[in-house]
Amino acid sequence: MTTKTRTRDPERTRRRVIDAAAKEFAQRGFDGTTLSGVARRARVSKQLIHHHFGGKEALFQAVHDSKFRPAIHWRETLPENPADLIATRFEKRKGDQDYLRFLAWEAASARNRVVPGEEDRRQRLAAYGEAIHDIQQQGGLPADMDWRLIQLATLSLATYPIAFTQITRLVTGKDAKDPAFQAEWAEFLRVVGRKLFGC
Repeated sequence: MTTKTRTRDPERTRRRVIDAAAKEFAQRGFDGTTLSGVARRARVSKQLIHHHFGGKEALFQAVHDSKFRPAIHWRETLPENPADLIATRFEKRKGDQDYLRFLAWEAASARNRVVPGEEDRRQRLAAYGEAIHDIQQQGGLPADMDWRLIQLATLSLATYPIAFTQITRLVTGKDAKDPAFQAEWAEFLRVVGRKLFGC
């Protein structure tokens, strides 16, 4: 008679917890997510999550690093034509629905306090800003515009329609996840870029 033994796979369990946590953070925000809820979704014990991650902050950082943070550098996403800056950012972000949903939850509850993974996120945004500033210094963007506000406008226009899908539907009657709408919005952003940046 042979006895079947279940082999433990800590890495597979870790991935399952991160996948479950990404969904919980996207649906409930950082404040609304509990380790108990993640444990239920991942079908593991809360103690196992504590063993692998220590707590909610560390779990969020693991989710942010593996699920939410792009695995590419900002400079690799910059277009050849600076007029395409906003449209290119939108095209990179349109598939990140869970992360954008998380950001909306975070904005509603953060009240200008320190957010999870703040230092890493600040550094990544600073790197993007520096890349935009470099384009400006090379004459690709108007010198009389504050490059930080160009960055903020780029991030806003690239994320708003897919972060606030209900507003997009109410204003346009279209689904922000529809590829036809996304193509239309990207083209609109190219026109905005040409007019705004004088290219």
